[in-house]
Amino acid sequence: MSFFSRRKLSEQELNNYQQQLNEFKYKITKFEDRLDKLQNDLECKSQGEPLQGVNVINAEEAANRVEKAAQKALPHELKEAFDEINSAVENEQQSVRLFQYELGAYVCANGKPQRKRIYHIDALSKKLKKYGYETKLDSNGPNSFLEVSWKGKETSDISKIDPAKKYVLPLEDTECEITDSATGKAISYEVAYACPRDDKWRIIYDRKICSDAVIVPGKEIIDVPKWVRSIEPIEVDY
Repeated sequence: MSFFSRRKLSEQELNNYQQQLNEFKYKITKFEDRLDKLQNDLECKSQGEPLQGVNVINAEEAANRVEKAAQKALPHELKEAFDEINSAVENEQQSVRLFQYELGAYVCANGKPQRKRIYHIDALSKKLKKYGYETKLDSNGPNSFLEVSWKGKETSDISKIDPAKKYVLPLEDTECEITDSATGKAISYEVAYACPRDDKWRIIYDRKICSDAVIVPGKEIIDVPKWVRSIEPIEVDY
């Protein structure tokens, strides 16, 4: 059995993907603008000011909406976080800071400037911990950040790994839908996989029905970094 071969994307496909990414970022910004308005409305209500032309919601519902926004953005933010971690590893660093907002960059919401969000650092912290990373939140208003650190290699549970077989190591909650910019319909799905490249483990994005680019021989999964060790390997028939 063979898997799909990797091919070089055409310029048109690259442009389509970039357009989809820009649209996704725009939708997140608009949704966060709505959340900011809800928070402002709640603040007015708590101070006894009248609300005109708005639907009043309680604090629990507002918190639930914020949580849903964070979970919706999580796959994209995980990809961005892994890219920053990979870059830090390339520079032989042991940690990286992921800022909640762009520093020095502002967008207007509700008639007032505010910084554009990059990460929902609370939700991201919980997810990265599942992959063995050490995380520390530094809450400082618009300058808040998540510090992510990692250590060296550990021995994985070799009872689950057959050195003679091959596996894929997909990271959970990283599936991203790729849509056709013209029709808006899903044409493919991407998932983040852990793969060794140039003697280092990296995050590679590939199709949900993976190609041979993300298949890893079992013998290479015996001595791995802690975050790779936390991923459940899936045997492939190759």
